[in-house]
Amino acid sequence: MTINLENRKKTDFSLIVNAAEKKPRTFTELLHITKLSRKTLSLRLKELRSSDTLLKREGVYMLNGASSLMNENINSAERFSKVFFKRKIGTGLMLVMLLICFSASGYVLAKFLMNQEPVIIGNFTATVDVIDVKNAYAWQVLIMYNSSELAVSKATPGGFIGAQYLALNTTDISKGLFVKNTDIEDGVLLVGGSLIGNVSGKNGDGSLAIIDFGYFVEDYAKPRIVLKEKIMETYLLDPWGSLIPIENSTLTLNIIENE
Repeated sequence: MTINLENRKKTDFSLIVNAAEKKPRTFTELLHITKLSRKTLSLRLKELRSSDTLLKREGVYMLNGASSLMNENINSAERFSKVFFKRKIGTGLMLVMLLICFSASGYVLAKFLMNQEPVIIGNFTATVDVIDVKNAYAWQVLIMYNSSELAVSKATPGGFIGAQYLALNTTDISKGLFVKNTDIEDGVLLVGGSLIGNVSGKNGDGSLAIIDFGYFVEDYAKPRIVLKEKIMETYLLDPWGSLIPIENSTLTLNIIENE
């Protein structure tokens, strides 16, 4: 029996649109409603957004034109946030202005949507560690996790290589730089760091990053390091930019369960 791929795609589109037609949905909600695989759902959502059938606002998917009031309020909030960011107004004041920009009905809807997010019922910590590394100067690590079961709460420098966050107002970079990014792809976290200047690489054992996770379910799949995800890669570099081979014991993700 031959499966008509075009008909299957139309069926997938219909499931997603019908779900979003009732109310705006998060990726996790659509995953449960449509029963599609994460990869297929991500692909279908991209196609629907490209055709302007769906919009994505604040992590929520909605029909294009289905909620003009909310879109108008969000656009106004975005314009305010850009103005205040350019003027370097503090985060606290910017958040207050964002709330003021929402009309009463828009605020209630936003509040409702936020309440639909999964509830974190516990936390644990993971450390990215290197063992017996030689002449390491810079690093980048990709960590994959199930976003329907886990959320990244915080990622901080481990201190071995790169102890200072990379920011616009960074002035003292003598201890190296540390960066993080959770927007690469759903369920993928990138952390990285580097020493600065003409200095020797680090040798021995150490912690590169400390990551706090929250979990939505008790029986969650543990996060793991991946060597490559699309165009992004995990790597260790020496001071000359050459790759340092990564063995199974060289780079590890250690889970510390909270009591």
